[in-house]
Amino acid sequence: MRKIIDIHTHVFPDQLAARAVKQLAGLSGEQAPIDGTAGGLEASKRKNGIALSVTQPVSTKGSQVSSINAFAVELNKRPALINFGSLFPDYEGNTAEIRRLKTAGIKGVKFHPDYQNFFVDEERMFPLYRQMADVGLIAFFHAGVDIGLPPPVHCTPDRLVKILDRVPELTVVAAHFGGFKMWDDVEKHLIGRSLWLDTSYTLAWFPAGRFVKMARKHGMEKIVFGSDSPWADQGEEIKLHAESGLTESELAAVFHDNAARLLGI
Repeated sequence: MRKIIDIHTHVFPDQLAARAVKQLAGLSGEQAPIDGTAGGLEASKRKNGIALSVTQPVSTKGSQVSSINAFAVELNKRPALINFGSLFPDYEGNTAEIRRLKTAGIKGVKFHPDYQNFFVDEERMFPLYRQMADVGLIAFFHAGVDIGLPPPVHCTPDRLVKILDRVPELTVVAAHFGGFKMWDDVEKHLIGRSLWLDTSYTLAWFPAGRFVKMARKHGMEKIVFGSDSPWADQGEEIKLHAESGLTESELAAVFHDNAARLLGI
């Protein structure tokens, strides 16, 4: 039986989950297979044989950062869940939150530049990236198109390259295989560079043969499995990967070993 770590999932507080899932699903036109609660994710994990899920929260304004991070710290007390934290551009409490996250054992921070309304290579972001690098927090970016939001795309492969060049000590994960629906640009700018690519909400959108070719060219040791649950079904995403053409040893790396190394577990 395969060991699986899902690096890219989302949960909401129980009292907010129904409203949040309905609102976000309405923007994208997609239906969420589960309810968006931690309990729903844990049930999905058990059903699909997933050992560990990593949640990726997003703040859409500075006033949400502290409460989202408190929720993440509390969730970390549940078995088989690891929770990233959140920061927001220009939020005056970012430095304190970075210290709080590090002290609490949080592994990284999720950025969604479209929802947070910043371009990833804006000059104002680099001091924040450097602070994160200094304490060893992972920077996890939504990359490419978000099907629920209009242009512009705030995290494109050519913009991500600037972060890699200017803050090479920062550990960067680019979700959706480096840029959802922008994989020509991913191939041009990111393949082979020193960053991790997650596979969330990706394989159904381009031919499996191309995914395998790009993953091998990038370096299979830098590819990590993600589902984007609750927006995609964890079991269906596992099936897509198993049928993609990767070898069993490559699947073991993508499903588990790479993420375990990334997370230091």
